[in-house]
Amino acid sequence: MKLGILTTTGLLIAMGWASGVKAENLSHVKQLLETKKCSQCDLTGAQLAGMNLSGADLSGANLRGANLNGANLDEAKLNEANLKQAKLQGASLIAAKMHGANLEGADLSRANLSMAGLVIASLKNTNLTSANLIGANLESANLAGANLRNARQSVANLANVSLRGGSLSGMDVQGVNLRDANLTNANLNGANLNGSDLTGANLKNANMANVDLKNASLP
Repeated sequence: MKLGILTTTGLLIAMGWASGVKAENLSHVKQLLETKKCSQCDLTGAQLAGMNLSGADLSGANLRGANLNGANLDEAKLNEANLKQAKLQGASLIAAKMHGANLEGADLSRANLSMAGLVIASLKNTNLTSANLIGANLESANLAGANLRNARQSVANLANVSLRGGSLSGMDVQGVNLRDANLTNANLNGANLNGSDLTGANLKNANMANVDLKNASLP
């Protein structure tokens, strides 16, 4: 046991020097890695790439600028967490609870967000290129300026979402609920909206070139 503790401590010290994580936050990183319970923790800029954090309780935690590339966050609790400008490339967030989370400017390219709960989450200017959003709940989320190019989405809830100035270019969202969504100035070029519900959606100045609207319910 002592050896394990020493090894973990040594790893955390090395991580702190290499990443610039503030010394006062190393205890929070240690707590997360050892217990997977770190609600309200300050993990600003933490280097957690590739870590197995499945099921971890990070509700309300400050993960601003943290490196979580390739991390396993399946079923993690991230409600109200601050993930602004966090790096989550290729991360697995299957069924993660992210209600009200701040993901502004985060990089979620190639991330797996299947079945994730992102109700009223802020995803302004977030990079969701090639992300898996199948079954994700984005109801009332703010996706203004977000890039969802080539993201995968199907049979999910985007009702009341704001995508003002964002991009769904090439996205497959057939059968999705976009009821009352704000798609002003959005780039929908080549999107597959086959069978989708766009009732009440605002499509002012949206780029609808090559959009598949077969069987869709239009405003």
